[in-house]
Amino acid sequence: MGDDQPSEPPIDEEQAKEIEESLDGTFTMPRGSSETHRRRLLGAIGGLGTVSVAGCLGLFSEPEDDTADDPEPQNGDEDDEETTERPDYTEIDTMMPDWVMKDLVISLDTQVAYNDEQIFFNFEWDWDVPNGWFHDLFVYEDDEWVRYGEPNPGAADPDYGVGDIFSGFTEDRLAFFIDDGSVEGFENFGGWLTIHEGTRTLPGAVEGEEVEEHPHHGDILENDDVRKYIPQSRNGEWWENDWDDVKDQEELDEMLENGEFLDMPMFRAHRGGPGGYATTHCILDHRHGAMDEPSTRVRNSQDLVDGNPEYMFDPDIVDGGTLDLDEIYEGEVLQTDTHALIENENMVPFDEEEADVYEGAVIPRRYNRPDAVEGPGAIWQVDATWEDGTWTVQMWRDLSVGYLGETEFEPGEVYDFSPAVHGGGAQRWHWVGYPYKLGLGVEPEYQGESDELGTSELVAEEIEGEPDWDDIETYTLPLMYPGQTDWTWMISGEHPQVDDIRNNEINIWEYHDEAPEEFAQRMIDLEESMAPRK
Repeated sequence: MGDDQPSEPPIDEEQAKEIEESLDGTFTMPRGSSETHRRRLLGAIGGLGTVSVAGCLGLFSEPEDDTADDPEPQNGDEDDEETTERPDYTEIDTMMPDWVMKDLVISLDTQVAYNDEQIFFNFEWDWDVPNGWFHDLFVYEDDEWVRYGEPNPGAADPDYGVGDIFSGFTEDRLAFFIDDGSVEGFENFGGWLTIHEGTRTLPGAVEGEEVEEHPHHGDILENDDVRKYIPQSRNGEWWENDWDDVKDQEELDEMLENGEFLDMPMFRAHRGGPGGYATTHCILDHRHGAMDEPSTRVRNSQDLVDGNPEYMFDPDIVDGGTLDLDEIYEGEVLQTDTHALIENENMVPFDEEEADVYEGAVIPRRYNRPDAVEGPGAIWQVDATWEDGTWTVQMWRDLSVGYLGETEFEPGEVYDFSPAVHGGGAQRWHWVGYPYKLGLGVEPEYQGESDELGTSELVAEEIEGEPDWDDIETYTLPLMYPGQTDWTWMISGEHPQVDDIRNNEINIWEYHDEAPEEFAQRMIDLEESMAPRK
């Protein structure tokens, strides 16, 4: 992977200013990034860019930080960030393709089992980028520590859009939606139901003051962007979805009590997996973290103090207390090696005398704290390995947990299930599956099937004790790039089946039974034709 790094020297400041003029603004980088790194990326974008390129790439903002997942930080779980200037997305009326993953479709092998007390999921998928277990790193560059929080090199298609210009690092992730049937339309439309005009990283994203001054998003949630939500959380017909027309808090609280939300557990390869936990999320009026208290999540972050990270690896465990950037690029720091900071296990306060600091030294900005996890934050446990280009991820939890915002699994019941995978990218750059029916010990009713897509009906097998995955049926689920097609466009007059969609009378399995590769390409075509914003 080291051969993929830019070998040309960075452009000079005069050239940088010329490119910034074509971007119609000042090209900002994450807090702590070096001027050399900024000019290197500007040179890579060169004359390709408009402000929509840089904006959609996320280069006007910090590396992804999910601080807003939780209603409020608890137990010192604060992830303070400084917000950098973002472009005015409301002025952008095009769907800039900018970049896509090198694979538009992946196959996700899925197995599910349960016993008297717990439910177990086992996932496998191929992904050959050998550093997806790193995320948001401090790198010593040009005599200072800077943050590397871009997509991973090797994740993007080098021949599409701006190509593979990235330096890393964004962790691989796996998540899935679970619905007990309370969310109208989800069984037919899956995750497309949760993305709307106004959502971050789309050209119509609303951010900053417009969100902060909103009586719900700003005053109650204290957010500065809009993330996933279900239309049921908005006023009007079930399908209406204006980001700013949120039901009052009393109605939302009642929905939460009644189970009208999407449960979304997530395996994170750097921020959680090394500590043995997945993170929990609830999709209602916003993509929340845990909705019940007390809760402490497994991941946390450190800052620079007097120019240095607060923590480093224990030199008795990792030589010199730092990792090496080139070795990470080359895939020489394996997922099974010590690669993530874990509180009370392999991290110590930064010591200038002990730390091996040199050009390309690396210390993760995020760290795991498994000993501090409690409440809903401890629901989902995980065991994950990446070996020879294949991820194997096991996730499990108790059938019944008794927390608000968490699904109660019952044998004999059927649930809606839809998985997604991120590979070296964040936010909308991922692969998603159709909505499936998952029966716990029972065969679900027919949802749809095709030679290209397989079956939509999955069965969790009843077992005694721990699962032996060699004896559990494997379902191979195609996951596809979803493009920028959102619910706003689907319920607009542009979609040919808009009436059936609004009436919840059509299923994606019926309407899109083409090969997954054809479906993903159709999403690309929609981006390029700008259909979703018209």
